[in-house]
Amino acid sequence: MKTQFLKVGALLLLFIGCGSREETQPVQVARMMMEAPESHSEAAGRFSQLEQKPIEALRPIGRLVIKTATISCEVTNYDEALGQIQKIVAQFGGYIIFSTTQVHENNVKSGSVSLRIDAKHFDTALQEIKKSARKVETESIQGNDVTEEFYDLTARLENKRKAEKRYQEILASAKTTKDILEVEQALTNVREEIERMEGRKRYLEDQIALSTITINLHEPYPLMASGRYGFLAQMRRGIENGVSGFSEVLSACITFAIAGIPLFVLLFILIWAFRRYRRKSKAVPSLKSNMAEKKE
Repeated sequence: MKTQFLKVGALLLLFIGCGSREETQPVQVARMMMEAPESHSEAAGRFSQLEQKPIEALRPIGRLVIKTATISCEVTNYDEALGQIQKIVAQFGGYIIFSTTQVHENNVKSGSVSLRIDAKHFDTALQEIKKSARKVETESIQGNDVTEEFYDLTARLENKRKAEKRYQEILASAKTTKDILEVEQALTNVREEIERMEGRKRYLEDQIALSTITINLHEPYPLMASGRYGFLAQMRRGIENGVSGFSEVLSACITFAIAGIPLFVLLFILIWAFRRYRRKSKAVPSLKSNMAEKKE
């Protein structure tokens, strides 16, 4: 009889233990909050630790790279080149975000165009733009790999969304005003972090999907033009640069001469003393030899 009673008691304890483990984490935390309102901060701290469980890392299919390019080129006709660029942008489903045009002296046009284009057409569009130029003067292509940042952000965002859901469950179970206010504050903080992460993720997605190309283009500058880029103006700048360089070299020489005066004086004294010592050392043997000859 006693043995049967022990078996039944053991089964009841096992059943109760299994049932208690089936409770969700929010319910456990809510129960702690309801049973001990004064230890709410400690319970919330335990809850935040539960929410930091790492989720399974998302495996990227390929590298996520933000591509940008900047080229400077000379074109035969500015208006025609600009129209050709617009056709290329429309062909590949992009759009122009920035454009400026300037007319210099002698009616020479120049300007800049910045455009966004589908990343998969980045290389092809860049080649087509360079074909429309008379001469490509400079070209710069950059790629910023954001794969790690993007998937880390995705994982943290998923954790924050889970935390928001569980805080909502805790809020539904809260009874005292203090518990409600503290959980609402925690929920507000989580939502702000979610919105910030979502904004950053949308920005990365936009930058990855659409590449940016900036084109600086200008018409040929006449050789004998009187303007800033003319022959005479360039010669004048060359003369000015030469005079400026000569004055800098002369200034450096004067500075070196003045700063080296103490060193020059010391060097002169050392040389004078050495030569005087040499003369004396040569004079002593000759004097001794003369005295010896006189004795003989």
